[in-house]
Amino acid sequence: MEFNKLTLLMIPLAIIITWFLLDVVRKLSIKFRVFAVPNERSSHDSIIPATGGVALCISWIILIFIYSVLIEQDIGVELYFYVLAGVLISIVGFYDDLNELPSFVKLLLQIFIFFIISFGDNSLINSFHGVLGIYELSYFESLLFSLFVFIVIVNAINLVDGIDGLSGSLTLFFLIITSYFYFESNYHYSYLVVAFCFSLSVFLFFNYSERKKIFLGDTGSLGLGLCVAVLSLGYLNTDHPTYNLFPINQPLFVVLMIAYPLLDVIRVFILRIYNGKSFMMADRNHIHHKLIDIGLSHKKAVFVIILSQLSLLTFNVIIIPQINLHIQILINGFIIASLLLFLYRIPNK
Repeated sequence: MEFNKLTLLMIPLAIIITWFLLDVVRKLSIKFRVFAVPNERSSHDSIIPATGGVALCISWIILIFIYSVLIEQDIGVELYFYVLAGVLISIVGFYDDLNELPSFVKLLLQIFIFFIISFGDNSLINSFHGVLGIYELSYFESLLFSLFVFIVIVNAINLVDGIDGLSGSLTLFFLIITSYFYFESNYHYSYLVVAFCFSLSVFLFFNYSERKKIFLGDTGSLGLGLCVAVLSLGYLNTDHPTYNLFPINQPLFVVLMIAYPLLDVIRVFILRIYNGKSFMMADRNHIHHKLIDIGLSHKKAVFVIILSQLSLLTFNVIIIPQINLHIQILINGFIIASLLLFLYRIPNK
């Protein structure tokens, strides 16, 4: 099928299916009382349905089925591993929403899910791409480092889901850039990623709505984390179709695409350990909470975060793309350290 026909088919389907499922799941959530109840860490003060992730999971599975069966029958077998991993991590998230799984159990389940996706083609990081002068990795090194990156990204996206629209907007930002590179490389997942973008946009409409408001819950934030993690691991594999398409060093570009969640989770963990708390203990010390505390609305806080991430990425791609990689990393480190010092001086409410 031609580009226009695929687009005309997948985009309306993504919007209609996601809208319908969000509406149905929201009503079922109210009926069965599956809510996010406000506590001292919450940025909302009312009871909100927390099953948006369930609707997204089901809608994305339907979109994958339509795309793989009716449109692109030659999609690789790795897609089925990713679907299985997505279903499993959504189940973990949904159970955690209902009963709050112990952190150690959740970590073990995430490790198990990682080994499922590791069976897919081009699903592991096999090179450092020159960072620290390292290039090719052995299979064992590749497996261990990919596991570490996977766990960090999944939990980073999950942990920043503290204000309306943040996890969804960060994932949408990542998927929009991904769709560009996928089209540039003529990758067969291109139209599917575009469908996910529109599906996620529908969720964000509900998430920001006053009358139809619904949260992702851990079901959704872990699922989105899985999506970003899988795509990131693929980018860092030298056999991936997008290899060598990036305007700057590949690992640096990927880190900049998810700079905020990575930076926030590292910062929060360091502060918890410094203050003598468990690094797994939830608190209200994230950067987005700081922005809310200085008077920004949820929408404005998300806008500031996305704009800052886009500005940092643009700075690296347009202003300093030709300088030495490690000097480029040091410049980014200086910029980020300056921002963190400024944020550290803002008192918590």
